[in-house]
Amino acid sequence: MNINYYQPVCVKFGKGIVKDLGKLMKEKNLDKALMIADPFIEKSGLAEQISKAADGRVLAIISEVEPNPTIQNIDACAKKAKETGAECVIAVGGGSAMDCAKSTAIAVKNGCTGEDLIHGFDFHEALPLIAVPTTAGTGSEVTAGAVISDKAKGMKVAIFGDAIFATLAVIDPELTYSCPPSVTARSGIDVIAHALDAMTSVKANLITDTLAIQAASLAFQNLEQAVEHEEDENARNNMSLACVMAGLAFSQTGTTGSHACSYILTSKYHIPHGEACAFTLDHWFRENAKVKPELEAYSRNMGFESVEALCEKIHFLKEKFGFKITLSDAGILEEDLEEIVVSSMSSGNMTNNIAQIGANGVRKLFMNLI
Repeated sequence: MNINYYQPVCVKFGKGIVKDLGKLMKEKNLDKALMIADPFIEKSGLAEQISKAADGRVLAIISEVEPNPTIQNIDACAKKAKETGAECVIAVGGGSAMDCAKSTAIAVKNGCTGEDLIHGFDFHEALPLIAVPTTAGTGSEVTAGAVISDKAKGMKVAIFGDAIFATLAVIDPELTYSCPPSVTARSGIDVIAHALDAMTSVKANLITDTLAIQAASLAFQNLEQAVEHEEDENARNNMSLACVMAGLAFSQTGTTGSHACSYILTSKYHIPHGEACAFTLDHWFRENAKVKPELEAYSRNMGFESVEALCEKIHFLKEKFGFKITLSDAGILEEDLEEIVVSSMSSGNMTNNIAQIGANGVRKLFMNLI
């Protein structure tokens, strides 16, 4: 048995730990930082609070980050970093802030542009990154990938490289406490999608499966409580832990079918990412169980009687959270399916899926959602 697992991120997890940011940065010799934050994070004053916790190491805060960060966002952040003489980048927020910060770190270190990156710029180094997530969903704080967009050309591209693993991930569940129920629900279902996708990747191994099972178990046990009872700190804390554990799993395996099918649902039908992954997630898990019998045992480890019971739970959560479940819910016409199938099949995530059902299989999967 050969297993490769490379995870260079120093993870610091704990309630209130963001208050130690300055100390943690000093331990890593990280100084002169540009903070890239989601717009809401800056408007709420949280970015400034975190900046103060860095004990004077933040040179400037920039929040020119769109929900799907663009090449223009990257160029603006890189310009600010150069103007201030930043030697590292702090990402504060959800996946968009993380993606923008990772891309900025590459651009500054290599003197390239956002357009260069979206067209496949080959990078092997980047500025050091400190990741401070404020949602329990993306797991981006422990992965080596980022997604960037060129709106003018209708492009959305994932970039990968060991250089954009964070040097330091500071995961403080308290930062998620202010997330509204809708964000908690969509972020939380994304955690489940990351965990289940990790189990159904051709790159999965015993280490990643173990992490993914534990992550999914925590998420299934705590998500409803975190959504319905915002004040339940234990549920919130467990969702943050589930998020990072799922990230530690799919940082090695990548994601699979549910994510491959999600991108056009977000870009064309404007379904938020986590909800878009959930749209086909239960159906993909059934398909993958046909070629990976261990998923039956894994489902029991996650607290379910069977794969089918787990899939029924996902469907229940989608209904409970008011997610789109059918094609008509999403505004998808039957004649739109060919474009959706082509988009899904063109994603690298699809070749990473253990069940290779082909275009006809993907079409049939979507037809089951009428």
